[in-house]
Amino acid sequence: MTAPDSLPPVAQRFLRYVQIDTQSDPRSPTTPSTEKQKDLGRLLVDELQAIGLPDAAMDDFGYVYATLPSPLPPEEAARLPVVALLAHMDTSPDESGAGVKPVIHRRYDGGVIALPGNPDVRLDPARQPALLDHVGEDLITSDGTTLLGSDDKAGVAILVQLAADLLHDDTPRPTVRLCFTVDEEIGRGVDRLDLDRLGADVGYTLDGSGIDSLSVETFNAARAVLTVRGVMVHPGYARDVMVNAVRILAEFIAALPPTEAPETTDGRAGYLHPHHLAAGDPSEASVEVILRDFSEDGLARRKDLLHRLADALRLKYPKAQIDLTIEDQYKNMRAYIEAADPRVITFAHGAAQSMGIRLTEQLVRGGTDGARLSEMGLPTPNVFNGGYDYHSTFEWNTVQNLERSLAFTKALLHYWGRHGA
Repeated sequence: MTAPDSLPPVAQRFLRYVQIDTQSDPRSPTTPSTEKQKDLGRLLVDELQAIGLPDAAMDDFGYVYATLPSPLPPEEAARLPVVALLAHMDTSPDESGAGVKPVIHRRYDGGVIALPGNPDVRLDPARQPALLDHVGEDLITSDGTTLLGSDDKAGVAILVQLAADLLHDDTPRPTVRLCFTVDEEIGRGVDRLDLDRLGADVGYTLDGSGIDSLSVETFNAARAVLTVRGVMVHPGYARDVMVNAVRILAEFIAALPPTEAPETTDGRAGYLHPHHLAAGDPSEASVEVILRDFSEDGLARRKDLLHRLADALRLKYPKAQIDLTIEDQYKNMRAYIEAADPRVITFAHGAAQSMGIRLTEQLVRGGTDGARLSEMGLPTPNVFNGGYDYHSTFEWNTVQNLERSLAFTKALLHYWGRHGA
């Protein structure tokens, strides 16, 4: 669809960006994992340069960097930290992001909405109670055949619009480094990010769901792969000879505690999640399990459980070869943030208070680029971008939420301008 001229510029940008397919691919070894992410990157470079940011550029890995200079005299700007604002360009592999057809539902009345491309996809307050907090607003959805892409093209649109709005605004604020990343949805969002080129002291990602929220804690995360190599023989003559790798793998999965699964936990409760089965047969089969816990001790306990299950299977099936590998992915970012510069949290609350709103600190039951960046030394909480029900055909945002996130991000920069020195 074409973005209606009656919409605010941030919403018009969002509607344009979601129609560009940028889905990442966990099976690809390249960076970016899909070349089509660069389609959006090239567009952003053109738009940022047209706004008046001449250093906007995309590197070989698809990352887009640009500088929004401080309006302060150089000696005053030098006393303020450089603030990085980041959003990721890719969308989730969990649902199609090709051919997104955004739909605007004006002045939502609080009822059930059947999406036009697939009436079986219905936005229903009984299932999605947050809808009732947005009655009277202009909802944005896909047509029901794809995800929408608020995660994180809402953040992308907000940051580009912020640059357009603030370039000629003389209100004191720091120098801002904008960065648009690739492959966040597959856990590789900062693998090739150049921190020296970014050149920031503190940062924020605009990748949080809902409104008026700040995410300062994530899971500690690890990935385990159990591979079983059995003994293959014709099943008609298999007695006391065959060792079926598929059966052993099934036994391992069945032993994972059902009360510690994503579908049975919430809040601070961690989980073990058999995430991906490799194509296997009785001779060889493998499963990938993701481990999540907000505490390091809890993650260590989950790792230990997997090792004990693998050891038990080795004893039970001595003719099989059973290999278990576990690698850490990211860590809870709060400790890194508080050690590096806790002002990224307190100033966010201060900016919200200056607007007359109250931020809620949310747990991220997943990962963000900010978690990895915080561990790398750049304290980076996650700011709300207005979207809900990410990674699904039920995803939605509102025009008013996009404007609210944009207004908060401006207030945040101005708060740093007043207090950062």
